Amino acid sequence: MLLFDIERSSVWETLQNTSEPIIMYGTGNGADKVFEVFDKLKITVNGVTASNGFVRERYFHNFKVMPLSYYLEKYEKFTVVVTFGSHIKEVIEGIKNLSEKQTVLVPCVPVTGNEIFDRKFLLKNEENINKAYSLMADEKSKEVFKNYVNFEFSGKLHYLFDMESELSYAFSDYLKLEENESFIDIGAYRGDTVEQFLSYTNGKYNKILALEPDKKSYLKLVENCKGLKNFSALNGAVTNFDGETEFSSFAGRQSTIGKGSVINAFSLKKLSSDFFVPSYIKIDAEGAELDILKGGKEVIKKYKPKIKIAAYHKNRDIFEIPILLNEFNPDYKIYLCHHPYIPAWDTDFYCI
Repeated sequence: MLLFDIERSSVWETLQNTSEPIIMYGTGNGADKVFEVFDKLKITVNGVTASNGFVRERYFHNFKVMPLSYYLEKYEKFTVVVTFGSHIKEVIEGIKNLSEKQTVLVPCVPVTGNEIFDRKFLLKNEENINKAYSLMADEKSKEVFKNYVNFEFSGKLHYLFDMESELSYAFSDYLKLEENESFIDIGAYRGDTVEQFLSYTNGKYNKILALEPDKKSYLKLVENCKGLKNFSALNGAVTNFDGETEFSSFAGRQSTIGKGSVINAFSLKKLSSDFFVPSYIKIDAEGAELDILKGGKEVIKKYKPKIKIAAYHKNRDIFEIPILLNEFNPDYKIYLCHHPYIPAWDTDFYCI
């Protein structure tokens, strides 16, 4: 039994049992994954819509993509299944407004992998979910954890909105970066999180090492960070070994270690010995987070750096990451924050 209350029905069970027409909202990779699960569960879709500008004259899974206004006129009541991600305030507000008129659900398919957060998954992993929940360092993080699990299970938006906090909260109340940090940025993209780091340290720091596996993003990273002192960048992936690995590049959330171009691979142990011992590490690696931690076991155990790490790429990350970090360093205080995004992307552990 879980240590906290959980919704009675999974999002998949709710959709199997609804009498309302089901309208898919989104036509990207997430929608493909949801359609795949729907096919297995024999859930019928009645139409597809997309945001203004993405409708156009086209078809998706044999449905003509229609504007949302078409379905609002056609049906008095229907269920909207949101299958795309956005942090844009206007988009989130639009979905909030829609949920006041229609049933809106967000089936949570993982960014990486095919394991879905259904009843079977929940029952199978109860013990580890409870263990991870107990590791949260404050009541706010426990509340976020409860809401996260309920959202992933039920797809109900209010859990997502109830656990939101601004990024500034995590940095000011948890990380509390100082002006002499040595920072390793794993998944630096085009320099966004380097810029973020500079803003929270008043531009004062010891050293920065930024790693980005995607070639195009790496070139943008180098260009955007040109002129920074004590700054290094590497075009490569961080994992649990050193050498080479294959990387499939999509310049975004679908990029992943796997079949693709051969690139350099580094472990945190190697980076810490060749460059510097980090005082702060950010890890956002599209599903490689656990491998990165395993490759940095000695560094984490010995030096206890502050860590900000994504919690949402794989369904198991929400419990496997804190359990592993606690094993490496039982002194860590582990916090959990979700920053505004639909679905529960931008949910991160902060380890101090």
